[in-house]
Amino acid sequence: MNALKSRILVPFASDGTCFNPSLRCPKSGTYTVGESGKEITFDDFDSALEHIKMMYTPRWRRPNEAGDWEIVSAVIWEVLPEKYRAD
Repeated sequence: MNALKSRILVPFASDGTCFNPSLRCPKSGTYTVGESGKEITFDDFDSALEHIKMMYTPRWRRPNEAGDWEIVSAVIWEVLPEKYRAD
């Protein structure tokens, strides 16, 4: 595995979920980041992550327990969990 990929930092929300490659919207095939009303979509994870890194408060959409896509905000940055890393 590439050493850089094993150390990629991603934002985590207060519920412990993180921005990760599995968050591609099934309908559009894109990643959605930004605050409500100012959201931007990206075709690939790396581009979305680069944009999130520039945000004052990183925000992204991800499905909740009911399967609805909601916006969450970052509270901490940590290493991307191994289960989301591509070899």
